[in-house]
Amino acid sequence: MTARYAASLSALLLLGVAAAPAMAELVPVEPGIPPAAYYGLPVPEAEIVVPGGPAPGERPGDKQATAAPDKPDGPGELIESWNGGAAKKKDGSFAYCVAEGEFTTGHVLMFARSPRGETNIGIGIPGADLPKGGEWPVTIEVDKKLKRERVAIASQPDMLVVSNGKDEELVNALMGGSELMVSSATDRIAFKLSGTKKVLGDLRTCVDKGGNVPPIKVAAGRPAEKKNRLPEGLDSLLTAAGVHDAELVPMDRIPQERRPADVAWRFGPIVGGIRERAVGEEARIDELSDGFADAMKQRCEGTPTVNLNPSEQAGSVWLRTGSVECAMPQGKLHVTLNFLLSQRRLFTVIFHEAAEPDVELAEKVSDNLTQVLRRAGTAPAAAPAVPQAAEPAPNADAPAAAQADSAPATVKPQAKPQPGKS
Repeated sequence: MTARYAASLSALLLLGVAAAPAMAELVPVEPGIPPAAYYGLPVPEAEIVVPGGPAPGERPGDKQATAAPDKPDGPGELIESWNGGAAKKKDGSFAYCVAEGEFTTGHVLMFARSPRGETNIGIGIPGADLPKGGEWPVTIEVDKKLKRERVAIASQPDMLVVSNGKDEELVNALMGGSELMVSSATDRIAFKLSGTKKVLGDLRTCVDKGGNVPPIKVAAGRPAEKKNRLPEGLDSLLTAAGVHDAELVPMDRIPQERRPADVAWRFGPIVGGIRERAVGEEARIDELSDGFADAMKQRCEGTPTVNLNPSEQAGSVWLRTGSVECAMPQGKLHVTLNFLLSQRRLFTVIFHEAAEPDVELAEKVSDNLTQVLRRAGTAPAAAPAVPQAAEPAPNADAPAAAQADSAPATVKPQAKPQPGKS
């Protein structure tokens, strides 16, 4: 799995959602759509749609870049492998080839090659919050021998793109070099080059064959560190819903105020997250969920569709389900929503986002979660462990309480290979 921190299709749909007082935004992370579809790598053809990018003829603003969080000293090392493949235009024809890798510093490094032999370099910077379309002079160095003065453009708030044209000398240096340094007047990012001879060679082959090649995967990096587990209560909830071994999506390198969820996870090709906030006594689940879904709808830059089911009371809690779908030229983004309003006035949103091929899996997970939450709301409260213990909170107030005599059927992620993601 590659950690893509740059703003994605889901961010275009969901960033800035604030449906009710005290309810923070919900921004799913790491969508199941290849990064080539939204990072704008490269931009040799006008008909390649780059969501959120500058409109045709629009000149980037002159805003200053926001500094990224502190990064570990020394060059970053590739984690596990390079992954990529062919990107397509909105009409389905071949556009270019791209490969990316995650590094130990938290950055993502991308290489893209166009049919005209142009090579672009993309750098994902977690938490950068760059003004989209902003430009900055940068220096590219390979092993402190080959140097290029370039301009980096912020194609997304967390992504810089450096166009290099038909610079085969640079490509060859990257293929045979050991370290890439990208520096500006205020910052520098270094990458250890591992496996670049093969991955850049594979990109050439991919372009020569018009994208008719298998997905690119070059294992050349250090093993990924063992992922932390989900919080016990949340893990229990997902397991009860048939979601076993969900993988935590770490967000420690993203500033607290910009984190996409309280906790986020990956399950096969879909990504989930949870937000929980206290609301006032007068708040009702229909109003909260309606406002939340409407805000999501307004963020869709394509054709939005909102479907919310009637709310229901399950014992001490109120439940509601639904989905928001945003249809854009690059494909559909489908987000399932499980809303929960507890007796203690905690409003919870659990989402699962999926690309078009994986909508059925996301809906199955949502249905299973509804069954678990419904049973938890109507289950009797557990007795205190000892007479002196405080009375336990209602079961539905915490995911750990979502236990039932029989769990929904296990759902199995059927991950489909997609260019640009592992």
